[in-house]
Amino acid sequence: MEISHEDTWDSFLDEFFEIFSPSHLLKKKILILGSYITENFIKLQRVRDEINKDERHLAFFELTFSRFHNQNLVFKFDLLARISDELLFIVEHDKGGHMIELGIVLAVNEYLQKTKMFVLKNAPITQMLTKGSLLTPFFKTKSSLFYFESIDD
Repeated sequence: MEISHEDTWDSFLDEFFEIFSPSHLLKKKILILGSYITENFIKLQRVRDEINKDERHLAFFELTFSRFHNQNLVFKFDLLARISDELLFIVEHDKGGHMIELGIVLAVNEYLQKTKMFVLKNAPITQMLTKGSLLTPFFKTKSSLFYFESIDD
């Protein structure tokens, strides 16, 4: 079954308004990206909950939108990145879909400009990140790139 990007967009908007109210469009929308492995996802949920304590923010995950689960995940990411005011990456390792999403962010300047990257210090990550993607001109330390020792930082 082939699904066009335009059809996906219409379907996505329908689902967005089923999940969130129209007033949520006025909030700063923050897409949280990272590993959805259980132990990592629990930490991501804590980050989301902390962000959402501020009523001006709406932090959410790709998983929030289940209708797209078995559809084109690249389209899904693109749609969510488009409507988001900020993309918040939390990198604890380099395995999983969030690395594909990082590649998309690096390729689309609009997404790169609204991305903040938080990387676990001493995380076992590939040199493609440490000697490539995490360097200037893509990310700048203490501006769009931050290192943390625990999720409580």
